[in-house]
Parts: sequence; C-alpha cells; structure tokens
Amino acid sequence: MEKVLIKLADQLAQFDEASLTSLMDKYEGMAGEFQPTKKWEQAVMVLGLIQLVRWKNHLFNYHWAEQQKPRKTLEAPALPLTASGKKARTPKPAKVLPFRSFKNEEPV
Repeated sequence: MEKVLIKLADQLAQFDEASLTSLMDKYEGMAGEFQPTKKWEQAVMVLGLIQLVRWKNHLFNYHWAEQQKPRKTLEAPALPLTASGKKARTPKPAKVLPFRSFKNEEPV
C-alpha cells in the first residue's frame, strides 16, 4: 500500500497548482451536494487531492521563505563572482503566496 501511495504522491507532484485549482469549483460543488454514490466519493477525493497540492505548495513556500531570512548567528555566505569578476546581485527573498480558503469557509 505504501508503494502505491508514494507513486500517487509522485504523480500528483507533477501537476501544476494552477491547472488543479481550475477544477476546484467543479469538485467543490459536486462534493457539497451529498449523494451516496461512487461519483460523490470520487469528487470528495479529487477535491482533497487538489487541496493537498495547494497545502503542500503553501507549506513549501513558507519554509523556503524562512530559509531565505538572514540568520543572526550565522554569517551570510559570500556571493559568487560572475564571469566578469564582479559580485553577483543579491537575490531577492522568496515571496510567500497566501493560502486562499474556500468561499464558505470561516477563517481559522
């Protein structure tokens, strides 16, 4: 079972969030209208997978931004020189993207 889940995670990681999010309204609507059918169960699972990818990206962006903050106890590494011998530009910190909740969901 674990191998199947890892394979599923690898496949999900290949999809981009924007494409998945475009399907969110469709599956949110289907999941919101309960019916004791296989189709409803699939809609709930698809919605959960879309939310999972969004949550993973949100968590990734958060941790990436945290890593980009300068550490008080550590010295910043020296920037590499470019081919011309000049110092490279200082990179801008990563931007944390906000996690948007569903329309009818109350903020946590």
